[in-house]
Amino acid sequence: MNNFQFPNYWRFVPILEHRSFNFMRNPIIRTIYLYLFALIGLGMLVVGASMLINIGLKTWIFTRADQVDVYNQPMPLYLKDPSVASVEDLKICVDKCQLTKIQKEQIANWLIDYEDWQENEKNRGADYYLIRNRERQASTAISLILVGLPLWLFHWAIIKKDLRNKKEEIINS
Repeated sequence: MNNFQFPNYWRFVPILEHRSFNFMRNPIIRTIYLYLFALIGLGMLVVGASMLINIGLKTWIFTRADQVDVYNQPMPLYLKDPSVASVEDLKICVDKCQLTKIQKEQIANWLIDYEDWQENEKNRGADYYLIRNRERQASTAISLILVGLPLWLFHWAIIKKDLRNKKEEIINS
């Protein structure tokens, strides 16, 4: 009753086994490939581990190392008039300055956004941006380790197996 068949993906295998596609037959290219990807995996592992160590040191030992990374500043409002330097001046200028209706709407929207920003900053902890930055760095470091470790282990195991086989061939010869 059910005549469904899975697509035959294996029909491409003879093409991939063709001499021009199979670079693993040349031992020099294979060796370069294995050592290159083992090196790349090891590099990713080292970078990820060093990032995690850096985060740990900044969190528990050098606790004041990240105090410069505080980003709690409002969106700037760029005005051509140098007499308007603060939010209070801006509120006064909306009524007194000669502005178009669109400009007054934009200033009103900016003031609403500014007040929302002030409320959000009151509710956030002092280390909100610091924690967010550390979490971003930790996720990057962990992803580097999770990709780099298997990459290095796989290629290094193949290299060791090849070296062991070559030793056995030399001994048996």
